[in-house]
Amino acid sequence: MAEALGFTEDDLRYAAGPTSYARGLGYLNQVEDLQIAGTRVTATVFGNDAYEVRLTFGDTGPGASNVDGDCSCPFGAEGNFCKHCVAVGLVALKTGDSLPLLTQAGPHPERQLLVSWLGSLTKDELLAELLELADADPALRRRFELRAAAQQADVEAVRNAVQRLIWVTDYIGYDEARDYATDVSSAANAIAELIDASASAQAIAVARDAIDWFRQCFGAVDDSSGDIGSAGLDLLDVHLLACQAAPPDQLELASYLGDLCLTDSFGLTPELEDYTELLGDAGAAALHDRIAAAYEANPGDYHVQYLMESVTEAEGDVDALVALYAAHLDERGWQHLRIAHKLDEAGRPDEALEWAERGARSGPRPDTRLVDYLVDRYTAAARTDDVLKLRRTLFAGDRTLANYQALRQAATQSGGWDSEREAALDLLRGDAEAVPRTAWSPWAWGGPILIDALIDDRDLAAAWTAAQHAASEAQWTRLADASINDRPADALAVYLKVIERLAENTGDGIYRQIAAHLVSARACHEALGTIAEFRQYMAWLRIRQKRKRNLMKILDQNGL
Repeated sequence: MAEALGFTEDDLRYAAGPTSYARGLGYLNQVEDLQIAGTRVTATVFGNDAYEVRLTFGDTGPGASNVDGDCSCPFGAEGNFCKHCVAVGLVALKTGDSLPLLTQAGPHPERQLLVSWLGSLTKDELLAELLELADADPALRRRFELRAAAQQADVEAVRNAVQRLIWVTDYIGYDEARDYATDVSSAANAIAELIDASASAQAIAVARDAIDWFRQCFGAVDDSSGDIGSAGLDLLDVHLLACQAAPPDQLELASYLGDLCLTDSFGLTPELEDYTELLGDAGAAALHDRIAAAYEANPGDYHVQYLMESVTEAEGDVDALVALYAAHLDERGWQHLRIAHKLDEAGRPDEALEWAERGARSGPRPDTRLVDYLVDRYTAAARTDDVLKLRRTLFAGDRTLANYQALRQAATQSGGWDSEREAALDLLRGDAEAVPRTAWSPWAWGGPILIDALIDDRDLAAAWTAAQHAASEAQWTRLADASINDRPADALAVYLKVIERLAENTGDGIYRQIAAHLVSARACHEALGTIAEFRQYMAWLRIRQKRKRNLMKILDQNGL
């Protein structure tokens, strides 16, 4: 029966690679709800989460695996054939003659049977089953032991269990990151249970040990997903909870927080404002002095600068915070905007506006957020001429389509867009002339902003003229999309060129792009009254691309 699936263990090994294949061997007992339908296998793989897996199989050509896989785990979501896919494939192959029974079974019959059986057990029988499971599964046993130790306030047992959950002895790859993050969160939960068991002072010590272990191990994990860093914040949160339940000495707490912040390399620092009441005046002063000394020694260190700002913000001294921001002004006005926001919060709007306007004058390309702030203030005060002047300045310094659109809106509201437009287009024409004449460039750059602006203005004749000098493939396509009704022949030439280039590549994303362009090409033929030519083109395209079965499927789905 395994032969009927159309793939082998070698196919699974080829698709997954040696690492994921080896890890998949450890998940064979976690596969449930296996279903077979035609050339598809579906199942659920249980770990710390339930992952939905789908395998499709068939001859995909020489040099390729005969099986493809999709999985809802983070590693699989990026298109990788993960360990869960391996486990499902191996279980399907080893099921043998029982396979047809699985395809005909009702919804989750095994689970229904399991629930019925567990409900029939006595307390002692259920305990025996759980102990047997724990003995057979080290991870489950550790979780049970941790819960038991926390419930009984066995601090040393909890500490040891937390260390086992957090400490890394080998590199944690991306496909294992979520499992490790779950372990870290479990450790934080166990410490929280110590607090519930009236062992809050001891929980502080365990939390600090856990944070230290986690920081030592963080360099040995792949946290591209951010799950592990988020779990680390759980440890910081539980430390705060423990301190709130059993407030430590204020000076000792200040010393610990100072050490924690100043030695951080991964962005795993607590929110100092959360500790304001716990620190009191004496602790806050000690922490301030500690951070201030580090800042004075190295004011250019961004991390220390951030800590100095955090301490000052926690103290609520607006003028001191403004002075700190003002010591690091930049030509784009971002620090000016931060000052403006703080002054607004303090009920000092006139000073805030003055700082924002100073920031707009500090360089040729003010930060967009600063400009938006000023536009809002000017608009609220009906200062439309100031809005236009600001938008003009921003566009002159940073000629993007977004800034062109904002300038158009402001000039239209002031009633002077015609003259403003010509001046703006002159700047864009100068930029376009500086671009060397080039053939189509699908990958390297976005093309002259002039073309985007003309398309956005619906000045398509001018856009077609400008595109002859230099345009990216994306711009040609947008221009064609806008011209199907008015210039169908020109638009059709663009679509055919793009389709021919895309047809040299593979992948469902590419195939969907081809289908979308073909739909547009058909619309051009309809406008030209040459639909018969489109049918001939499609017939020829299908002959040339017939080996790309997914492309044929996508074309069928789009009625092509």
